[in-house]
Amino acid sequence: LNKILKKIKIVHICTPFKNHFSHLKQFSYSKKIIIEKPFLDKISELNKVKEIYKNKFLLVNYIDTFNPLINKIKKTLEKKYFYQITLNYSKQSKYYKNKNEFALEWLDHPLSLILLLFKKFPEFKIKVNQLRKQNNLFNNKIIINYNFKKFNLEIKLNCSKDMQRNIQIHKKKEVETFHFYQNSLFKDQKKIFQSKKSSFDNFYSILKSGKKNPTQNFEFHKKIILQRNKILKKLKKNKL
Repeated sequence: LNKILKKIKIVHICTPFKNHFSHLKQFSYSKKIIIEKPFLDKISELNKVKEIYKNKFLLVNYIDTFNPLINKIKKTLEKKYFYQITLNYSKQSKYYKNKNEFALEWLDHPLSLILLLFKKFPEFKIKVNQLRKQNNLFNNKIIINYNFKKFNLEIKLNCSKDMQRNIQIHKKKEVETFHFYQNSLFKDQKKIFQSKKSSFDNFYSILKSGKKNPTQNFEFHKKIILQRNKILKKLKKNKL
């Protein structure tokens, strides 16, 4: 079995979050490793993984950071004609065994985008933290507010009955909505762009090339882990 395993060139780790660290160690012989988010729980784990993988190909699937709309989002942000940014992620139909499991599963999506686009996390405030229960399962409605110097940013989790996965840039006269599910851009209610590619196209292009993603390094992962854990700690304390 070990001989067969060592012939495998790519390993995609899709196991429960609590097993990520042990599986990263187990499959460290592989030439390429893909792992689902959330990546790791502790900085101590990250430091050990960094030693093992410092010269290896390791890609965390922060899938929306690979979306073909990212360059268009960056160009819009460069113009600085906006006052509000909203990151919407909703899937109200999905419930979890544990009370804060929804937040754990979903937070890395908006956090990875914030870090990619703005390079830092300012201070945040949890505006809404509502727990929903159904047949002994849970999900949450959460709103987190970040105050950047020149604009406000909100993460909205499960605030819509519709499935959502988008970033909205609010300007004085219009709202631009970048839909990650649809790979499309809307100005108000009008579609103005449709990409022929998806996040997965770009993701697998990076995987095929074998080149390290320049936006993903261990400092990037560290900032996300610290920020996620800081938010989760406050969510556990505060029910709003």
